[in-house]
Amino acid sequence: MFIIKKKYLILLQVFFCFLLLPNCSNNSKTVILKEAKDSQIFIKGQSFLKSNDYKKAAIEFDKIYLNYPFSLLAPRAEIMTAYSLFQDNEINEAIGKLKEFIEMNPTGEHTQYAQYLLAMSFYVQIPDPGRDPMLSEKALKYFKIITTKFPNSVYAKDAKFKINYIKNSLAQNELLIGMFYLKNNSPASSIKRFQAIIKNYQTTSVIPETLYRLCEAFLMLGLKEEAIKSSSLLSYNFPDNEWTNLSKNIIKDTQELDENEGFINSITDYIKKITN
Repeated sequence: MFIIKKKYLILLQVFFCFLLLPNCSNNSKTVILKEAKDSQIFIKGQSFLKSNDYKKAAIEFDKIYLNYPFSLLAPRAEIMTAYSLFQDNEINEAIGKLKEFIEMNPTGEHTQYAQYLLAMSFYVQIPDPGRDPMLSEKALKYFKIITTKFPNSVYAKDAKFKINYIKNSLAQNELLIGMFYLKNNSPASSIKRFQAIIKNYQTTSVIPETLYRLCEAFLMLGLKEEAIKSSSLLSYNFPDNEWTNLSKNIIKDTQELDENEGFINSITDYIKKITN
C-alpha cells in the first residue's frame, strides 16, 4: 500500500470532478425511471466518496458494473470504482480496473481520464533515484500515450510536465549507476551508462555532470583525446556551469601519457565496441 502525496490527490480530484461528476439531467425521464435502481446505487457511491469513505464508495460503484453492465451509468461507475480504489491507496487494484476499462473502451467517453489515472497510479509509486526504475518507465509510457493519442485533452499539459520529471529521475538513476562503476574502478562500464544518458535524456538537468564524469572515465583509461572532446562539449553547451570549470581543471592537470600508440588504440577500440 502506498501513501499518495496530497498535491497529487488535489490535482486528480480537480480533473475527476471536471470530467466525471455531471448529473444525469440529460437523460430522458424514461431512461431515469428504467434505471432507478442503478441510479440510486450511483448516488449512494457518490455520498460515500464525498465523505472520504473510499472503500465503501468502490463497493457501491462496482455493484453497477457487476449488476447493470449495460446501464448508461456502467462506464462512469467503473471509472469511479478505480478512482475510489486509487484514493484508498489500493493502487494495484486500481491499475487492474483501469487497464481493463481502457482495453474494452479504447476510444470511449471516459478513456482519456482512465489513461491519465493509470499513468498517475504508476507515477505516485516512483521510488527515489538508485532504486528499480521499472515503475518510472511504466509511468513514462502511459503519460506519453496521453500526449500522443490525446494531445488536446485537459490532461496533456500535466502529462508533459510529468514526462520531464520522470526523464530527469531516470537520468539521475543512470548517473548513480555510472558513478558506482566509476568509484569501483570500472570506467569502461561507467562510460556505457554516461553515454546512454547523453543519447536518451539530452534535455535533463544531469547532462553537465554526466559530461564531466564521462571526461573522468576517459582519463582513467588514458583516453585524453576523448576526454577533451567531452570537456569541449560541456564547455560549449554549458559555459558557466560549475562542472565545466571542473572539467577544464582536470584536463589541464593531466599530463601527457607515455603509453605506446598501439596500447592506446586497443583501448579506444574496446571503448567503441562496448558503447555501440
